[in-house]
Amino acid sequence: MMNQNLKTFTVPDLCDLYENEIDVGDLFLKSFGKRQKFFGEIKTAECPHSNSIVKELAQEDGKDKVLVIKHTGDDLCSMVGDQIAAMAYENNWNGIFVDGYIRDIEIIKNIDIGVYAIDTYPKKTDKTVGIGSKNSAFKIGSVGIKTGSWIYVDSNGWLVSREKLKL
Repeated sequence: MMNQNLKTFTVPDLCDLYENEIDVGDLFLKSFGKRQKFFGEIKTAECPHSNSIVKELAQEDGKDKVLVIKHTGDDLCSMVGDQIAAMAYENNWNGIFVDGYIRDIEIIKNIDIGVYAIDTYPKKTDKTVGIGSKNSAFKIGSVGIKTGSWIYVDSNGWLVSREKLKL
């Protein structure tokens, strides 16, 4: 069931209302999930070449949360596929936001979750367990990302605030 607040907010309106309290994203990602618009408290995952940390987080209760992933590896690979997207949906995550690549988009587009990524890439990750880190702080473009901050995403762009914004 869609949250009533999702229908009322737009990222441009939030930029106008909270200009001095937000950081506006300057890395442009594409929407691949069924939901074009979502927001939530950030949980981070930083992954070089294995998405085992992403899978662990997707299994947690994601109510009112967005999983923000930064791929830090040199090898191109997909951080999220249909199984992780479906798992995140089943565990109530509002969305997945990937500074990296995803795959299985023909299936993900039908899962009622927000999924944004740089683009698609068909190769899976190394499945080594324990590679990467949860709750790390990093930058996507020039915007600082850390667990506990809030992200707001729609087809216009995205922004991050230190606290939940009133919609």
